[in-house]
Amino acid sequence: MPLSIESTSSSNSEYVIRNFLTAHHSGVLATSDSSGNPHGAVVYYVLEDDLTMLFATKSETEKNKNIEENNNVNFVVYEENEQSQLQISGHATKVDDENVQQKIFKAMYRNSSELSHEELPPAEKLFAGDFVVYRLVPSAMKMAVYARPDAEEVDDLFETILFSNSDTVD
Repeated sequence: MPLSIESTSSSNSEYVIRNFLTAHHSGVLATSDSSGNPHGAVVYYVLEDDLTMLFATKSETEKNKNIEENNNVNFVVYEENEQSQLQISGHATKVDDENVQQKIFKAMYRNSSELSHEELPPAEKLFAGDFVVYRLVPSAMKMAVYARPDAEEVDDLFETILFSNSDTVD
């Protein structure tokens, strides 16, 4: 079954979160090994239409080894100017489709070139095995907009999306 939205905190949640993710290109991926030892690393991502996200790493990196042991992940995107952050909880599934893999590779090179003026993205500079592509399948997305001028109570600062069927998306 495809990923579907179970509930949102407001009628604008999906719109606000989708626009935030579309406007950004990288975030911190948090993983942990089977013993629960945490690890965080910045990765470029591509947002898919269904709000899943693609990212790539190398096979010998700590994040890849952790995902192979424990595919539960958390992902954070932060915007300093807007004082906004988005936390995504979910799981990572390996992507073998070459067309989908090419989508994230092209985005990594484009974003590296356009944003940092470096031809090669950071992952390309690692001597850590071959590239591996993953899809982050969210179970929840929670965005805090701390600079929201019309917030009257703490719940007004947040936009949340809960997903159903997130275990069955590949």
